[in-house]
Amino acid sequence: MDPIILIHGFGANTKQYIPIVKYLKEKGIDNIYEFDYPNKFGFLSLKANAKDLAEFIEQNIKEKNINLIGISQGGIIALAYLKFYKNREVKKLFTLCTPHKGSVLAKKVKLPGIIELRPDSQLLKELEDFAKESKIEIYSVYTPFDLMVFPGWNAKTDCGKNKMVLAPLHPLAFVWPSVKKFIHDNLTK
Repeated sequence: MDPIILIHGFGANTKQYIPIVKYLKEKGIDNIYEFDYPNKFGFLSLKANAKDLAEFIEQNIKEKNINLIGISQGGIIALAYLKFYKNREVKKLFTLCTPHKGSVLAKKVKLPGIIELRPDSQLLKELEDFAKESKIEIYSVYTPFDLMVFPGWNAKTDCGKNKMVLAPLHPLAFVWPSVKKFIHDNLTK
């Protein structure tokens, strides 16, 4: 199996991956890398995090093909990597509660990386156009009850496969049993 790189969300760290990593390892998948970017709170553009991701991949991944799993803001970082800095072929991209169409909550904060998560963001528009044109398989998970990506359906993508889960909160969707199964089943097909 091609390597899997996990990209965490806003304010998080590699602990956010533990349930997904544990599940995948139980299923025999262990070629997993955990990217922990330094700019976790929106002080810099998300493109800066995407550039850090490209450097992480260059330094740590030998294989030609990879898969990405982006949690929340990590999904936008993954898409920005693909559009601006891609240095490996990406077979599949999984986004979990990623604000593809922005979050109304981002209007409350005036930091560069948060402004880019607003529904009217130029970056999100560019990434949406890019995703429609690319040939990357995109799998997106969303919950209508999401209060971080608000409204919750803003985590749906217009391209690829969407999966709705009825997780009552944003972080619970990352560990929801059907989400882990969705990731595994689509990684291995």
